[in-house]
Amino acid sequence: MYTESLNDLADQLERRSTWQGLKDELQRIRDEGFGKEEEHRKAMELVKQECAARVDELEAQIRGFLVEKAKNEATIDHLRQDLAAHKSHMHAMASRLDQVQLDVETKSDVFEIQDLRDCLAIEQEEKLELNRKLQDLEKEMLVSRSKLVQQQGDSNSNWQVETLKSKLMKLRKENEILKCKLHSDEG
Repeated sequence: MYTESLNDLADQLERRSTWQGLKDELQRIRDEGFGKEEEHRKAMELVKQECAARVDELEAQIRGFLVEKAKNEATIDHLRQDLAAHKSHMHAMASRLDQVQLDVETKSDVFEIQDLRDCLAIEQEEKLELNRKLQDLEKEMLVSRSKLVQQQGDSNSNWQVETLKSKLMKLRKENEILKCKLHSDEG
């Protein structure tokens, strides 16, 4: 019995030391679990903080983008108004240019008509001058004919008459040419 008691005691001691080892192991595992749980809690807190900071950052970016979008829309509206004003101004300037071109063409026509009138007046003056010369030559020719009749035999007089006739014919041709020009300018 004593051996049995010793065996029982040895068994109890062994169980007690095993139990104490298991208890220590359990405590160590429990401490590790608490440590890991604390680490997990801290990590989750850090992730929450990072997420909150990221959300705040993204919300700030969104607000910035919305403000920029509003500015861009206002700029676009302003540019559209400017474009409409410029288009209106361009149409007004095109109309004004058309009017100026019409005025210039009209003035040009007036100047051209006046130039034609001036040319016509000059040609009429030349015609009158040629008519006077023609009349003078005709008078001279009559005088020469009367002298020719008096001096029929004189060949020199004949030659003068022929010269005067050729001059007269030449002046008549010039007169006819001027008359044609005058009629064509008037037409």
